[in-house]
Formats: sequence, C-alpha cells, structure tokens
Amino acid sequence: MKQLILCICLALALLPAQGYASENSGWDAYLKGDYLNAHQHWLPLAQQGSAELQHMMGFMHLQGQGVGKNFSVAKQWFERAAKNDYPAAMFAIGTLYENGQGLAINNELAIQWYTKSALAGFVHGQFYLGLQYTNGSLVEQDYAKAFSWFRLAAEANDPAAQNHIALFYHRGVGVEQDIELALEWYRKAANQGLSIAQVALGNLYLDGEQVAQDTYMAMEWFFEAAAQGDADAQYALGRIYSEGIDVIRNPHYASRWLRRAADQDHEQAKHGLKALKRSQALNRKKYPSLNASSIYNDFG
Repeated sequence: MKQLILCICLALALLPAQGYASENSGWDAYLKGDYLNAHQHWLPLAQQGSAELQHMMGFMHLQGQGVGKNFSVAKQWFERAAKNDYPAAMFAIGTLYENGQGLAINNELAIQWYTKSALAGFVHGQFYLGLQYTNGSLVEQDYAKAFSWFRLAAEANDPAAQNHIALFYHRGVGVEQDIELALEWYRKAANQGLSIAQVALGNLYLDGEQVAQDTYMAMEWFFEAAAQGDADAQYALGRIYSEGIDVIRNPHYASRWLRRAADQDHEQAKHGLKALKRSQALNRKKYPSLNASSIYNDFG
C-alpha cells in the first residue's frame, strides 16, 4: 500500500514538469511555424485549465493555425481563458464583437470586453480604449476619458501611449496645455526608440515657437528617427541642409536625405528634391565647371 501511494505521489509530482516540457515544446514548434505540432502539445494543457494556452487555442482557431479557422470555437476558448482572468483573451473577445467574426457586430459589447481587459491591467487594451475615445468610432468621443486610458498605458511604459499623452499636453486636448509635460512624455517615448516622438521633439526644437530654438538638438532627434527609416525625419534633415538652417548649406547632404524620404513617397521631400535640382542646375549655368588645367583642380 505504501509503495502504491509513493508511486502515485511521484506520478503527480512529475505532471507539472511534463506539462512545462510539453508547453515549451509547443512554443518551439509554434515559433517555427509548425502549428499542428504546437496544437498537439498545447491542447491537453489547455483542457486542463492553462489560461495562456486556452487563449492560444482561441488564437489558433481565429487564424486557422494548425486547425481549421473557426470563430465560434475561437470564442469558446477565449471565454474559457477570460473566466480564468486572462486579460488578453478578454481583449480578443472584444475584437470578435467589433469585427463581427462569427457573431453579429456589437460595439457596446466590444467596448465592455475591451474595458474588462484594460481594468485587468492589459496595456494594449488601455491604449486601444484611448484610441477609441479619441476617434469616437466605437464610443462617443471623449478626450478626457481617452487621456485617462492613455495615461494608464503610458505609466506602464508603453511608448505609443506616452507619445499620445505628450500630444494631448502639447495641443491642450482633454487636459490643460503644458509644453514642459509634453516634452517630458515625448522624451520618454523617444528614448524607447519611437520615431514619431523623436520627430515631434525635433520639430519643436527646430521651430522654436514653444521651446528655445536649438537646431543641433533638433538634428540629434531627427538623426535618431532617420536611422530607423522615418521619412519625416529624413525630409527634415534634407530641408536643414538644403536651406542651411544654422548649418553650412550642403546640397550633397540635402539631396541624400531628401532622396531617402522621396523614395518613401514623401510628397514634401519630392518637391524639395526637385527644387534642389533646379537650384543646382541654375548654379551650373551661372558658374561653369573649372577647366582641367585650373589651379583649383590641381591644388584646391
């Protein structure tokens, strides 16, 4: 009898370890795109009550990964995970109601589920509610509520939410205008690499209307964003070098940055590049190229 009890205890002790191993094997398979294998590893664990894997079951049925796409089954799995207090699943149910996937579109229920996820601490849910109250697409527009939801996500260190908080302070939307607080929040987002915040800082320092004008500080932020391929930052650098704003005018640098932005269909950059080419063409007519024997070609 004692041996039987010992064997049972050992078996029960091994179950969590086996579960962890199966879950990890499932993630390895999922990240490799082997969804069928991932599903086989995760299904028993989801049935046993793993909220995270119940959510993944829902997501796989939603996307048709390793199983047939089935919105109804996806909703069932999301609901099981939501009952286990998994906020990402609450948000997922909201998307089903918003998009009408497997059920009738219901914006009111969508917002209710998004709110549940946000109140449970789901940062993406908090940010998304901020967007909805800003745009007024699913709910009545309310900038004060938008600000409060963005603030929660921003304090959780979400850079996009931090940028929106900065915008609200910058423009005085939903809150009293405060440029110093706008700068503070822009910097938080910019220091996390968010290019739109870096460009906003650059424009503030370049224009010098609401903060002390500082072209070099502006260029530092533009360079950060331009290195990430941000077309607005590339255009700004092209304009600075083209017009010689607090730097030596440099058509070569101007052309380089304007072309990079123009290649991304940035309309102002396209116009700037054309204007720069016309200016260079006029200069070539006004100042013809030096002769081959010119002293400036030999020693300049």
